[in-house]
This record gives sequence, C-alpha cells and structure tokens, in this order.
Amino acid sequence: MSTLNVWEEVSVREDYKLIGTTWGFRTKTDEHHRIIEHKACLCAQGFSQMQGKYYSKTFAPTGQLPLRTLILHAAASNLKFEQLDIKSAFLNAP
Repeated sequence: MSTLNVWEEVSVREDYKLIGTTWGFRTKTDEHHRIIEHKACLCAQGFSQMQGKYYSKTFAPTGQLPLRTLILHAAASNLKFEQLDIKSAFLNAP
C-alpha cells in the first residue's frame, strides 16, 4: 500500500498520545463456499484511551470539500442520494 501512496506519513508531537490500530480481515464466500471477496478493516483501539486524558481533540476522516459541498447542495435541494461500493478500490494497483 505504501508503493501506491495510500498512506501519508506525518510527524507526531511529543505531547500527543496516539491510539493504536488493528486490522480485521474477513473472507466472503458464496453458497458453495467459494471465495468471492476479501475484506479488510483498519480499526482504532479506543479502549486504550484514559478517562479524562487526550479527549480535547478528536480526528476523523472526512471527504474533501468539493464532495461535501455537492452533498450539501443535493440535501438542500431535496435530491435523492444513492450509495455505491466500488469493487476496484485500487484502480492503479499492479
């Protein structure tokens, strides 16, 4: 994933405590137990937070501004939303 520039390395201030992560993997099969899909999920280990500490700032991934603006306009105009899942997540993958 690093060769495809999926990750961006950033520096962390010494006074910040990071929450760890863990990967969850799942294989989906059809009714004949043939593998049809592999799934992976990166999960934050929120249980490692200490009550009252490190709660002042939270961060979450959000869409880029043009996408959020488009969604805001569609919602304000009472337009219908559709959701889709793109199977080829890494279109530039080798």
